[in-house]
Amino acid sequence: MATTTNSHSGKHRSDPEIEKYRLELNWTKILDKLKAAKVSEYVKFLDGEAQLEYYLQQYPLTDSRHIEQSRNDLIRIENLLKSGGSTRSFEGQCLLAKLYYAQARYDECLTNVNLAINSIPNDINEQPNRSSLLLAEIYALNGLLLEKKNEDLHEIIKSFDDSCKLSQTYYGAVEKTKNLSNDNLDIENSLIELAYQRLPLLHASNNNIKTAIEIFRSYIQNVHIKSLETMRQTLIKQYAELLLKCVCKGNYIPITISDEKNNKVNRRTSQSLFIPRDVDEEILLL
Repeated sequence: MATTTNSHSGKHRSDPEIEKYRLELNWTKILDKLKAAKVSEYVKFLDGEAQLEYYLQQYPLTDSRHIEQSRNDLIRIENLLKSGGSTRSFEGQCLLAKLYYAQARYDECLTNVNLAINSIPNDINEQPNRSSLLLAEIYALNGLLLEKKNEDLHEIIKSFDDSCKLSQTYYGAVEKTKNLSNDNLDIENSLIELAYQRLPLLHASNNNIKTAIEIFRSYIQNVHIKSLETMRQTLIKQYAELLLKCVCKGNYIPITISDEKNNKVNRRTSQSLFIPRDVDEEILLL
């Protein structure tokens, strides 16, 4: 049995194995395990979560080509989440926000984003868990929605910055605690990746090239678990494009010795410790 639910308090006791799979984003394992679980409100929630996340791995919600398909495909999953009490819980509000964004139901998405932000669990920063990654996604969604409404640039930047910082903490902690049992797990995340991309580019569009460069360098120099390598390569490509378009030898911001020392611990062992002298050398080293 996957979980037990106290019908009076509404609390549940989770199966540690399922919680481990949730941390790893291993949705197929959860769906297999739930086949033998006794039906309860929380099991319905887990089933809806796993089905939604598995679907979004195949059809990323940041790709507008999937909107029409998502409007049809996710109806049953929306009902499943709601029957599992998702409208009353932080994690459920996060999942519904993602579902609504995938369907381009942006007003409903924003409603659930605000509900989630106003009901953040008190212990979310104590340890890496499923909720902390969901919150990082909510901040990313908030940034995207603010962009669509042409809201204040600083608020948009703050949302993406919060998303990136929280996800970096989450992924770093997961890697250190070796919670990932399979190097081939698919933990690429389209929302988090978009936040990583948008943050430095928004700074650049606001004529703050120095900050944009610092952010890109920080991303690239920090260690990432193997399953995030595709995202890292995308960021390297975007950084190279930024350097080519916006930086010349005259306004190049060199990497200082102090920067190198600060990042040395976190750099990949395969990376050269050679410090580029100009923009051309840095592009070649990417």
